[in-house]
Amino acid sequence: MLSISHRWGLGLVLGASAAAASAAAASAADGDWLTIEGDYLIGASVVSGNGHVGDAPVRYDFKPMWAFQLGPFRVSRSRASSLLKAGREELETGVSADFGIFNDWRLGASLRMDNGRDSGDDPRFSGLPDIPSTLRARISTGSALGEHWSWTTSIDKDLLGRRGGSRLAAGLNYRHPLTEHSYWDFGLGATYGDKTYLQTHYGITPETAERVGRSPYTLSSGWENVRASAQYTHVLSEHWVLFGGLDLSRMLSSPSRSPLVGRKTTHSISAGIAFRGKR
Repeated sequence: MLSISHRWGLGLVLGASAAAASAAAASAADGDWLTIEGDYLIGASVVSGNGHVGDAPVRYDFKPMWAFQLGPFRVSRSRASSLLKAGREELETGVSADFGIFNDWRLGASLRMDNGRDSGDDPRFSGLPDIPSTLRARISTGSALGEHWSWTTSIDKDLLGRRGGSRLAAGLNYRHPLTEHSYWDFGLGATYGDKTYLQTHYGITPETAERVGRSPYTLSSGWENVRASAQYTHVLSEHWVLFGGLDLSRMLSSPSRSPLVGRKTTHSISAGIAFRGKR
């Protein structure tokens, strides 16, 4: 059973979902449910990048993506959530709900899987326990700052008590239109982790260090990284969208000095195409 501290995120997600469900039920009772449109997207991208933790070389991955939205509710994978609206707004990934609370404010709630980490054959993980997969709840909000600028902030938490801890993220975005159908999104953001999250992902406990013959490394809460991105979107037609971009990440403070971190600065380059439609 989840503890009180592990139930708060799930409660917020379910509470927000219940509010939207109540509104949808009211519309259905009035006979308006037939007017609710469902949007979907399917696509794929090629991604080249590397991670901070470990010494694995640059990887090239083919990533399918998909999304489906009915009313305020949405299920999505990868970058599909942001392409579903052709860049009109940034949406949550995972199983989520998105609501407008004031004219320029947005509230989002989502549940998503965190795949954890498999120690594998990487020498930096030698003897260390795997990080188990877990379910995270995320609450986010944001608003526009004029015609081109916007900001977002979010908090997410491990709901299953699997040493996932909590994270707080904040970001600033600038959209630069090129034509009526294409634009660049430039973003800058940072992530702050609590002690549990940072210790699980970047630390070596004294007990583990003694068992495997390594030096311990303990962390308290603090900044994890700062990120910058440039994302390009081009709407080919009502249904087809081309996209690509570059993401950079730089580790900060105690996590950057962890013996598990092989690179303090990493990058990811992606390009792909997606098809959007309505039910």
